[in-house]
Formats: sequence, structure tokens, C-alpha cells
Amino acid sequence: MPVDPGSTIAGYRVVAALGSGAMGEVYLVESPQLMRREALKVISVGASSNPDFQQRFTNEARTAAALDHPSIITVYAHGVHDDAPWFTMSYLDGPDLSTAQLPVADIVTAVAQVADALDYAHSRQVVHRDIKPANIIATRGDDGALRRAVVLDFGIARLADSPQLTAADSVVGTMAYTAPEVISGQQAGPRSDQYSLACTVYTLLAGVTPFQADTAMAMMMAHVQQPVPSIAALRPDLAAFAPVLARAMAKDPAVRYPDCRSFAADLLRALQQTPGAAATSITPLPPSGGASHPSQPSYPSQPGYPLPSGYQTHHGYPGQAPGPATGYPAAQAYPGPPTGWTPLHGGTPQPAAPKKNRKPLLIGLAAAAAALLIGVPSGLYAAGVFDTTPATPLATAADQAQLSEYMGTVCAVQDEKLYCWGANHDGQLGDGGTSDQQTPQHVTALSKVTAVSLGGMPSRTSSEPADVTACAVADGDAYCWGDGLFGALGNGSSRTINTPQKVNGLGTVTAIGTDKWTTCAVSDGDVYCWGWNSRGEAGQERVADRQIESPTKVDGISDVTSVSVYSGNTCAITQEQKLYCWGHNYDGQLGTGDTDASTRPVEIAGLKNVTSAQVGGGTIDGSSFHQVCGVADAKVYCWGSVIDAENKTSSQKAPKEVTGLPDAATVSTDTNTVCSVASDGQAYCWGDNSFGQTGSNGDGSFVTEPTRVEGMNRVTALVTGSGTTCARSDGKLYCWGDNELGQIGSGSSGDPVHTPTEVDFGS
Repeated sequence: MPVDPGSTIAGYRVVAALGSGAMGEVYLVESPQLMRREALKVISVGASSNPDFQQRFTNEARTAAALDHPSIITVYAHGVHDDAPWFTMSYLDGPDLSTAQLPVADIVTAVAQVADALDYAHSRQVVHRDIKPANIIATRGDDGALRRAVVLDFGIARLADSPQLTAADSVVGTMAYTAPEVISGQQAGPRSDQYSLACTVYTLLAGVTPFQADTAMAMMMAHVQQPVPSIAALRPDLAAFAPVLARAMAKDPAVRYPDCRSFAADLLRALQQTPGAAATSITPLPPSGGASHPSQPSYPSQPGYPLPSGYQTHHGYPGQAPGPATGYPAAQAYPGPPTGWTPLHGGTPQPAAPKKNRKPLLIGLAAAAAALLIGVPSGLYAAGVFDTTPATPLATAADQAQLSEYMGTVCAVQDEKLYCWGANHDGQLGDGGTSDQQTPQHVTALSKVTAVSLGGMPSRTSSEPADVTACAVADGDAYCWGDGLFGALGNGSSRTINTPQKVNGLGTVTAIGTDKWTTCAVSDGDVYCWGWNSRGEAGQERVADRQIESPTKVDGISDVTSVSVYSGNTCAITQEQKLYCWGHNYDGQLGTGDTDASTRPVEIAGLKNVTSAQVGGGTIDGSSFHQVCGVADAKVYCWGSVIDAENKTSSQKAPKEVTGLPDAATVSTDTNTVCSVASDGQAYCWGDNSFGQTGSNGDGSFVTEPTRVEGMNRVTALVTGSGTTCARSDGKLYCWGDNELGQIGSGSSGDPVHTPTEVDFGS
């Protein structure tokens, strides 16, 4: 029951009612002891007086109070008053995002802050489950600029699972933002929050939710079955955001971004590709209840005062923004759906959920409908009601970093686990042995793997194997194993080891690359290198015959997102989507127009909005060549050595566009083979085809122009190297080309394989 101003709740004096929602009421209150204004939420549902529910509430309140992040609301205290659970939190000065009017740039900034908060919570096994505009507060500084986006109601959505709740109480989350797997009855996970955040972004940018429906049942079916509408249909100026949202809202959680920060990073890239749109504002959604109230100045905490009996207190962290000044509006009314939409770049619509038995889904939806007391509209399941044409997730450099191939060895990240197969003479498979393997072997020493890199030194004679080093990023740390000559493993020695060993001296690692005994990693946005440095590839002054024993910071570059290392050269992309390279420059691979080497990072002039880059090369008649390729403004550029069908080389000292390609997302190059994934999810390869690695013909002839690789759709990652190419398509991994050592991963070895062949990961 609502409480009038002037009344008290658990010792707090009620100043004003701020709003109400499905789980209770929110009040502006004042502590008589601390003289501090806070927001107090009372949980008033049918089960709130049940002891089991109250215990569950206590557990959830403790969990929420333990979260310490500037973009997560601070919970100060909790308890039970007159059989009604309650908690107090910071009182924020600002509207929630369902009523705020923000420029596009501010939306992207706010979402980046929310994404960071969600990943922080997810790392502590806490899932929000109810991300939506009304649960995000936007605060501003004295100059009016956006200061901080803060997420409300961590832990509250979990109370909806309580068996004591009545059917009417059970609707806590807003269906317009709920992930399809949750609707289907699966447990909510971190990528469910990502889906809800993507729906929120769509709503903030377009002014309407992604899906509209007349009933909750129809809304649920839309999330499960309908493709994601392209935001370009409503906002043509924001077309660059369409593939990013399509991936984050993929029906299959495995296809979404690995974390919310990666999603936010791609939103920033999309913004940078959207000139003129950053300052435009979107009309806020019309709220149907719960007015916002301006904040009163909050008072600092004053220790030493006694607290009201019957509750516990939790302390925030220094500098935490004051708590919410907004109500919790009820369900909002939205305009009808936009008419016909066209996918970006001619791509196909959003991927449908994997085909499976629909009976459990229909039963689950029917149960949800019963709880909502909503009847199923007749003909809802008739064929043709929903368009289930799958759409294309956008390939990214982060996805590409989860695949690597070098001289007969292949490694791939699958479900945050690392698998390697093929050649193993240096123990590069990480399985503790040195026997070759023709099927993927799980590197059991690593978990939460996000990136992998293979490199080394080609064999000097036909009878000798190549030297191979393997490195990976696992749970934010760098690990290396295999050939350790010249300190490539970062352990201060040159010995070879056959199991992963952690590289010390680094912070949070997000990317890694290794080749020819030089290894570089991105740690807290900076590049650190170790091992061989004869050409300045480790970013240090060259000293003959001297290796770098431990990770050493490369000056002149920061805020790095990806790194590529190859035979004396290193290239890296920054958050500003600029490409820098350093090391030797025999073939003009630094793109400077000359052949002068550089130990300091040199920006590749003329390239903007770089999303992918790789250094590659090889040997012809005993002479090495080097080439760099990158994607800038959705076009592929290459420079360095140019090799024709007769194996004649020439030097291209500045980036040159590769024509004959649709808009590109990523690129990979090695041994004069180049492959690119287009924004429509198709793969294209050209160049050397000695082992059929371009996937376009079986006669081994040189492929002179980009040619589509048949047999795959919706490709999200692709790498080519040493005669073998691998790509991830529709969640499956395919390889083709050289298979002398079983690197195709099909369980056999021998002749080259000219078409994409699915890798057998077993059970």
C-alpha cells in the first residue's frame, strides 16, 4: 500500500513517492540519523510476507550490495518492515533512459558504461536479467554533459523465479527486451543481458522497440522467431549500427559478442563510421506512469550514528554517484512496427534460433501466457506468420583472433575452450606430448580462452619440421608454449615446453600475436613485446644477437585492440581504428612510401576506420617476402610485396585497394594467399592456391581476383596460413587446403582438401 509523505518506513522519513513498478514502490526518503536522502524501494508483491521469499530477498540484496562499480547503483541497507522487504540505494539526479533525450554519441557512451558494469557483474556470476531503458539512469555534470549511466535493480529480477510469487506477480522483466532463450525457458546468462542491452540500444536510437506486438504472447514469439529489423529502415543515417545490433541480438547466444564490452566497442566503431549523426537526438519513449523528480543535494555519509533496528548496512565506494531520482514507470505504449526493412549491404536477415523440437518451446510459451492470463491468438503458429530467414552476424577482428594456423598446426577457440591439432613436434598442441593429432585436442590447462596465435620459423630443409610457438589469452592472462628460442615464451629461457605457461609481468591481456620468436600482447590497452628484436619488431632499439627477456612496453601507441606479428613486423589497431606498424621495411610493408625500418609504431597514412589487419608473407626461391593487408572503411587494402601468377614480385610501398569485393569486415593474409569476410557473411579468397587453400578450384592454379568460397554462409571468422584456410560459419568450423599433417581436423591426413570440410570436435 502506498505511503504518504511524512510517514516513516523502517526508520526513514518519506519525503515523496517517486514511482511504482511491477515489484513495488520507490520513495525518496531521509535518514534521521545521517540526514542523507536516499531512494527506498519496498517490495510489495503477493509473496513478500512469505519467510522463504524474504530470505531470498535478503540473499539477492546482499549480492547487489556487494557489487562495487561506478555504473551500478549502490545499495546501502536492506531489511523487512511490516512483512514487506525493502532496501535503500543512492539517489541519482537524472532521468532514466526511457524519458531522456540523448544525442547518438551520448547513447554510445552511456551504453559503453553500462556494458562495463554488466561485464563486471558477470565476472562475479551476477546476471541482471532485466536490462531496459527504465532501469538505466543518466546523470549529467554541471556543464550539462553526460556524466554517468547507472544501472538499477540488480538482483530484483531474480526474485521473479520465486515459487511463492503469484502468476500476476511473475511479470517483472519487460518482454520488449527479453532474450529468446529466456522466453524459451532456459537460464538467463551474460549474453541474455547483452541481448537486452542491444534491444535497449535499438530503442534509444530508433525511438521504438525492435519488435512490436499487441499481446505479450505475440511479443515473445517475435523475439524467438522474427528477424531483427534493420535500424537502417528507420534511421538510414545509422546504417553502420545495423550489423552490430544484429549480432548482439542473434537468436543463438553463441553467435553474440563474447562480452558486452566487445559489443560496445563495435558500437563506437559504427559511430565513427557515421559522420554527422553523433549530435542528433532521439525523441524519448512516452512513459505511462512514474514521474521523474529532480534530485536534492545528497549529504556525505557520517559514520558513528546508530542505524534503525532490523536491517543491515552496506557501504558504497568513494565517489559513487548519488541514487535514483526517477520512478519506475509501468509498461509503455509504443507505436506500431515499421513497414518493410532492408538488411544492410544486401545481407540476409537475423539468424533464426537453431532448429529443434518446438514442442517444449510452445509449452513454455503457453505456460507464460497462462501466467499472464493472456489467450493465444488463433492462427499464431500458422505457417508463414513469422519470417524465419536467418541473418548475418558481422565478422570481427576479435572473432578472427580465435583462429590460427601455422605450418601444419591449427588452433581454434570453441566455447571459450582451446583446441589444437595437426603437427606437434614442438609440443605446440599443448597436450603434454609431441605426437601429431588429426582431430582437435582440448588444451585442458586453459579456460575462458579468448584469443590464440601460432607462429615460428619455417623449416630450413624439406626433412626438418618448422619451429612453432603457440600463445593464447585465457581469463585475461597470456600463456605461451612450444618452441621457446630467443625467449619467445616470455619465461626468460629458450627451452621448449609442451604445456601452456603463464607469462608474468602483464596486466589484463586482451590480444596476442607471435611469430619468428617474437611475441607481442595487448595488456591494459598497451602493447608489450618480448623475444627476438633483430629488426625492431618488438618495438625496442635493435641490438644484435640480444633478445628481450620479459614483456617490455612499446612506446608511441596506446588504447590498442588487436595485434599481428609476422617475421620481423608487428601491426596493431587502436580504439580510434587507426593502424600502426613497426619493424623492418624491406618490401615497403610499413606503408610509408619508402623502405626505411622503424622501431617505433608508424601510423599507416590514408587508412581510416580500420577494423582488421594482418601481417603475412612467405618465401620464393629462398627469398622472403612480406605483405600487410587491412580493412579500412569496409574496403580491403594490401601493401608490401605483390606477387603475380608467375611468382614474380614487385613492391607496393603504400596501401592499394583490392577491387572486386563487396564491403569487407575482416582480412587475413599469409604465403601470398589473401582471404576476406564480407559484411554479408560471405568469404572470398585469392592469390596462391598451391594446396587449394582459396577454396575456389582444385587444380592449384593461382587465383587472380577475389573469388567467393562456396559451401559456407554467415562466416564470422576466417584465417589463412601456410597453405591451409579455416573459417567459422553458422557456429561450425571448416578447414580446407593442405592436409599433410591432419590440419584439416577431419581425422585423416594426406592429399589437399579443396572445399570447406567441417572440423570434427567430437562430443
